[in-house]
Order: sequence, then structure tokens, then C-alpha cells
Amino acid sequence: MATNKIELHIVTPDREFFTAEVDALSFKTTEGFIGVLYDHIPLITTLTSGKAVFKNDKDTFEAVLHNGFAEIGEEKVTILTDAAEWADEIDMDRALSARQRAEKKLEEMTHHDEKHKEEGVVQAQASLLRALARIEIAQARQDK
Repeated sequence: MATNKIELHIVTPDREFFTAEVDALSFKTTEGFIGVLYDHIPLITTLTSGKAVFKNDKDTFEAVLHNGFAEIGEEKVTILTDAAEWADEIDMDRALSARQRAEKKLEEMTHHDEKHKEEGVVQAQASLLRALARIEIAQARQDK
């Protein structure tokens, strides 16, 4: 491996999404965004839906990762995620509709009993996070 490069592997249940040597990467964890450079302290962390950025000498790649785990080593990062999408794979109309449905469901949850309310809120919040992440990446692509 080249000096000061990170071997990055992103895998979903359906495909090997991305494999390359990168200089830096960042992605959203359940604790917030994390940035990773060569020689990072080893760490295992959980992901939540959000934007991920990978940079190498010439290129910057942006994608959306949806939940999962990341194993970070000094020279290698492996991300196992439920789903991963490039900006050009995102249907903006569908993402906007999903956001609207999730927001409506969250609003309706105020009228349910506590057990159903809690389950519904968690599902609606997860749907909303996925939609917002997709919208962010798709809008950034349109702005370029």
C-alpha cells in the first residue's frame, strides 16, 4: 500500500460499494461525524444515515451511508452498511416524498398510546434521517 494511504472497503448486503486507497474519509456515526486519516487510532463505531466523503489525490467522492458499523485501523477502514448510495443513484422526488411521509408520521404519533408511539417515532425518525441524507447528497450534486 502507498505511504499514508488508507485502504477503504465499503460493503452492503447487495454489493461491494467502494474499494480504494484514500487519503482521508469522513462519515456520520451515532455520536456525530468522524474524520479518519492514516494512522488513526483503532476504533469500532456504529453508523447512522448520513453523508460520507472519501478523498484521494485527485478526486472527492460523496455518498450516503445508511446505518451499520465501521472498523477503523491504522491503515485500513472497513464499513459494513445496510445501504450505500452515490448522488446520481438518488431519486430526489422519491427522497422528498419520503421526508414528507416521515414528517407526517411523526406529527401523527402524538395521538397514539405510549408503546405504539415509541415504536412509531423510532421508525419515522429513521425514515426521516434516510430521506434527509439522500436529499443533502442529491442537492449537493445539483449545485455543482
